[in-house]
Amino acid sequence: MSNKQTIEAVIAHSPEQPLTVERVELTQPQGTELLVRVVAVGICHTDIMAKNKGLCQFPMVLGHEGVGIIESVGESVQGLAPGQKVLMSFDSCGHCPQCSDDKPSYCDDHGSLNFSGTRPGGRLTHNYPNSDAPIYGSFFQQSSFASFALCHPSNVTVLDDDLPLPLMAPLACGIQTGAGTVFNTLDVKPDTAIAVFGCGCVGLSAVMAAKVAGAKHIVAVDLNHDRLAMARELGATLALNPSAFESAQLLNEEIQRHCGRGCHYSIDTTGVPSVLRQAFDVCGPLGVTAMIAPGVPGTEVTIEMMGLLPGKSLRGVVQGDSVTAEFIPKLIELWRAGQFPFDRLIQLYQSIEELPQAFEDMREGKVIKPVVIIDEQYFDAATAS
Repeated sequence: MSNKQTIEAVIAHSPEQPLTVERVELTQPQGTELLVRVVAVGICHTDIMAKNKGLCQFPMVLGHEGVGIIESVGESVQGLAPGQKVLMSFDSCGHCPQCSDDKPSYCDDHGSLNFSGTRPGGRLTHNYPNSDAPIYGSFFQQSSFASFALCHPSNVTVLDDDLPLPLMAPLACGIQTGAGTVFNTLDVKPDTAIAVFGCGCVGLSAVMAAKVAGAKHIVAVDLNHDRLAMARELGATLALNPSAFESAQLLNEEIQRHCGRGCHYSIDTTGVPSVLRQAFDVCGPLGVTAMIAPGVPGTEVTIEMMGLLPGKSLRGVVQGDSVTAEFIPKLIELWRAGQFPFDRLIQLYQSIEELPQAFEDMREGKVIKPVVIIDEQYFDAATAS
């Protein structure tokens, strides 16, 4: 029996070249690995940044919001079996100080596990048939822009059988990050004020979470009229387009008027230094600003030192401070109860052949959250949900 199988995968060859659908080989699961038949995958700005800014090795199989069904397991896997539905998210080592303190997204090995393109120790999982030329996979220890993916028990969450798998995919990163920042990092309290800068998937997830948390004032800021309209529908009490203001100061004054004082919390999802500065400035005494998107390596932001004196703080956030296997079920329960309608953000694409187009649509801001159905038999069920 061969220790490899041929799969379809979407390959990123360089920042400039478009994604291509190709036939490649994937190794069979070893040790604690799981082989998952990918049903659907979400596309995240992290995928786009990794490719278009050259933040990964090439050629690379990207994808880190995969959902699917376990096909087979390695000889050391316990507690998981073929046939189970799973969501794949980021991976962590499980034993560094942060992992031991239930903060796995700040794992000492976060960079190497999720961005290096290899398994721990440098092993490659993908290759071209009859070729020694490397293909880097193991992106977030899954590379789910493919018909099959290899992952680990440490980065999967088992899903209930009745859940529509394609709709669950964005929970793995974008939605988890936005909602987790509100629930876990900021611990937003009732009757408080929060401003969210950037109303993509992450920002709108934060808006929904803030509504659930009972925030009195929820301010959404974006340049896109349609996304501001969506933010209002999902719970924003004020939606502002910066282009309507002559200066950042006037925008901040409008937010402060709405809230009665500075915000208790703010979130920047844009990765733009000037916007992060705005998010910081709009907070009042003891206000906390969460930075979700750091931009490319080397990007810097300037904060006036006097601005810190009222006890204000600026925090970087990865994956919403979430322990995925515990947090995702909580979000699903809120969704089932009608309190967290994240499915409204999703645009479905029908096949792996449409993934390169979905990737470009996301990059150009045409859709909020594209989800590509890899196993086409799930398309009708997903669209009926």
